Amino acid sequence: MSEPETDNTRAGQPPPVSWSEVKLSTGTPGLDAMLNGGISKGRVILVLGGPGTGKTILCSRYLYQGAKEKDERGAYIGMNEPKSRFMGEMRSVGMDFGDLERRKLFSYVDATDVRRIPEQARVGRIPVGGKELGLVNLIDAVETLVDDFSPQRIVVDSISDLVFRFSTLEERRPVVLDLVESLQSSGATCLMTSEVLSTGDERTVQPEEYLAEGVILLTAPKKGVRSVQILKMRGSNMDTKARPYTIGDSGLVVLSTEEVY
Repeated sequence: MSEPETDNTRAGQPPPVSWSEVKLSTGTPGLDAMLNGGISKGRVILVLGGPGTGKTILCSRYLYQGAKEKDERGAYIGMNEPKSRFMGEMRSVGMDFGDLERRKLFSYVDATDVRRIPEQARVGRIPVGGKELGLVNLIDAVETLVDDFSPQRIVVDSISDLVFRFSTLEERRPVVLDLVESLQSSGATCLMTSEVLSTGDERTVQPEEYLAEGVILLTAPKKGVRSVQILKMRGSNMDTKARPYTIGDSGLVVLSTEEVY
């Protein structure tokens, strides 16, 4: 039995584009080509990599691209560094977030206190687990941000200090799930970063990889070429080969037609 016709098909027009088919540019040359145009709107994507691989630069460029090219509001939830350091580091690679902030296109949420909560904390006189309180505070920060600023793009950098406080994979999974669901409910297209625990073919797959809707892996071996690989991207075609990239004065440049040997 054939599908019922819609008003558009009867009129000889193409069907409307669904939300998952709308792509947002990452702002990183070559990466959009690997992603078949960019990140699908409304998704929560994990950017995974070790120290110095460029996770923060990649995610910041994603916010900057949306604000500069599309006037899309972007928000950065920083769990590793205060606002002043972030702003200075991004200026050094050509991104003036101060200008975007003055134009009401950017908001920085300082969430560094989340990782400083001791193992045993108190709410008033009531003792509570510090790691659980950290998760609650982070989700509250996301919800307050959405209510006050209504961002279209969100970055959480990094979830490692929170997630790794839970000692087992069984404990980490619901933590990541709660955070991903909070980001999904925001209606924004979100990137979150995490440190990779191991590398190579035998590396351990982390809970956040299963729960995120897409995973981009950045690697920077001590000797060799930096590489980016898209491990999954729901609702989108993608290039799954590892491609080399460089980090320069303007951020990451992915060589999407080259291969890593």
